[in-house]
Amino acid sequence: MAVMTKEASRTGISGKSCMKEVPPKQLLTIEEAVDLIVDRLSVKLILNFLAVCCTILNTGAATYVTIFTGYIPYNDWKCLSKNCSDLLASADAPETFYNFNSMCKNDLVAGIDFEWTSKKHTFSIDWGFYCKSEAKLSLVSSIIFIGSLVGLLFSTCLFDWIGRKRGAIFGSLLTLLSLAASAVSTSYPVLILLRAVSGFGLIVNYTGSYCWIVELAPTFLRNPISGFFTLGWTAGTFILIGMSYFINQWHQIYLACAILNVLGIIPFFLLPLPVSPRFSLIKGKKEEAMKTLQVLAQLSGSGASLDTIDLVYEERNQSYLKQIKDFKPNIHPTMLKETLLGMVVWFMVSLISYSYQFGWSKIGNDLHSIYFFAAFGDGVAYSTSVLGCKLLGRKKATFFYFGVVIVMNLLAMLDVRFTATWSLEHLVSIIGNIATSSAFVMMYLYTGELAPTSHRGMILCLSSSCARIGSFVGPYVNLLYGLTDRRVPLALFAGLSLLACVAVWFLPDTTGRSVPETPGDVEKYSEKNKEEEEEGGKRDEEKAGIVFANGLNGLNGHVVYDDRSV
Repeated sequence: MAVMTKEASRTGISGKSCMKEVPPKQLLTIEEAVDLIVDRLSVKLILNFLAVCCTILNTGAATYVTIFTGYIPYNDWKCLSKNCSDLLASADAPETFYNFNSMCKNDLVAGIDFEWTSKKHTFSIDWGFYCKSEAKLSLVSSIIFIGSLVGLLFSTCLFDWIGRKRGAIFGSLLTLLSLAASAVSTSYPVLILLRAVSGFGLIVNYTGSYCWIVELAPTFLRNPISGFFTLGWTAGTFILIGMSYFINQWHQIYLACAILNVLGIIPFFLLPLPVSPRFSLIKGKKEEAMKTLQVLAQLSGSGASLDTIDLVYEERNQSYLKQIKDFKPNIHPTMLKETLLGMVVWFMVSLISYSYQFGWSKIGNDLHSIYFFAAFGDGVAYSTSVLGCKLLGRKKATFFYFGVVIVMNLLAMLDVRFTATWSLEHLVSIIGNIATSSAFVMMYLYTGELAPTSHRGMILCLSSSCARIGSFVGPYVNLLYGLTDRRVPLALFAGLSLLACVAVWFLPDTTGRSVPETPGDVEKYSEKNKEEEEEGGKRDEEKAGIVFANGLNGLNGHVVYDDRSV
C-alpha cells in the first residue's frame, strides 16, 4: 500500500506521484540557447531581419549625398571672355577643350571667363568650389567622418548603457534632423556643421543596428546576415543615384534623403524583436533575456520550449572605466592585441574604400553611370562575401579580398583605353572596389566574432573610429590625381592592402568558433589555439620523422609503421 504524505493526503495525490522527479534543465550559454531556439529560417524571421536592413537605407544615401549635391561639372561649361575663346581656338582638340585642365591651369574665373552649363545645380556652383578651392568640397564630404568619429567614441558607452536598439533609434532621429536642416542651408559653414551632425547620427544608427541584429542571430545565420545587412547601405546608394538623376536642385536632394530616413526608421517601431538577449544578460536581466528568446522561438516556429532551458552567464555590472581597464596588457593581453590589429586594418580598408567612393568622377565623366556600376559592385561584394567566407573561412577570405585589391591597383597603372568612357583603370577599379567592400564586410564580421559580448559595442566603436579617420583621409587622396601622376594613389592603395594582410596574419581564425562572452573567454580561446598549434606542430614533426625513417629503412628492405619496424 502506497504511503502518502500529509500534503498528498490533502490533495489526494499518492506518494508515488509526489515523488516523481522533475527533469533537470539544460544549462546553456546565450549562444547555445539562440542556436537551439532558432534552428531554421521562417518567413516571419526573414521579414524581421530584412526590416532591420531597411533601417540603414539612409546611411548610404546620406554618406554619399555630397557627391551629387556638390559635384563640380568640369566638362559642362562654355566660354564668356575673349581669353577663354582664344584658348579654345588654339586648342589641339577643341572637342575635348572643356575639362579640368583647361579651366584650372589657365585660371579661368566663373562668371567672367566662363559660365556653367550643367542642368544639375549644385552647391559647388553656388559657392564657387572649383580648381584651387576644390578642397572645400572635399571637406564637406569628409567632415561627416569626423562627426562619425565623435559619434563612435560616444557610442562606446551609449550601446552598453541604453542598448543597441535604443541607441540606433537615437542615431536615426539625429540624422533625420540634420538632413532636413541641410535642405534649407544657405551657407558653407552651416552645411559643414550639419554634415558633421549627420555623421554622428549615421554611425550611431548603423553600428547599433549591426550589433543588434548580429546578437539576435544564431551561429548558422551570423555570416549571411552580416553580408546582407550591408545591402541596406547599397540599396540606399541606389536610391540616392535615382533621386539625383531626376532631381536637379541640391536642396531638394537633401529633402528627399530626409524623407528616405523617415521611411527607414519606421521598421524600428514595428518590429516585435526586443533588445538583444546578450545585452540583457550583461546587465543581469535574465527574465528580459528569456522573453527575447521566447519571441525568437515564436518567429522561427521551431517549437523549442524555454521550460527546459536555464541560462549560464556572468553578470557584469561594468562601468565605462571598468571596460577601459580590461584592456590593460597585464590583464587581458590577447583582447588588447586583437583590438589594436583590427583597428589598423579598419583604418586601411576604410581609406581605400572611401577613396574609391568619392573618386569615381576622377576616372570618368558620366557621373550617374559610374556610380551605378560602383554601387552594383558593392552589392555583388556584400552578397559574394557570404559565399567567400563560407568557402574559405574568415581569415583566408580576408586575405583573398585584400590580395585582389593589390592586383587590381597594380593593373590599373597600365595605360589601356577601350572607349572614350571606359579604360582598363576604370574596369579594374570597379573590381578592386568590389574586393575592398568585401574586405570591409569581413572586418565587421571578424571583429564582431573576436570581441567578447561584454565589450563588443566598445570594440566595434573603437575599430570603426579608426575607419572614420581613414574615411576622412580618403577623399583627400583623390586630390593627388591633380597634383601627381595617377600611379601614385594606385601604388598607395596597393601598399596599404599589403600592410592590412600583414596585420590580419596575426589575428586568429574565428571560423566555427564560439563567440566569447567575456574577456576571460578571449584569453581561454587564445590559449586553446596555442595548444592546438603546438599539438599540430608535434604531429607534423612526428609525421616528418616517420617519412624520414621509412626512407632510411626502405634502403634496408624494411617498412616503418608509426614507431614499429616490421
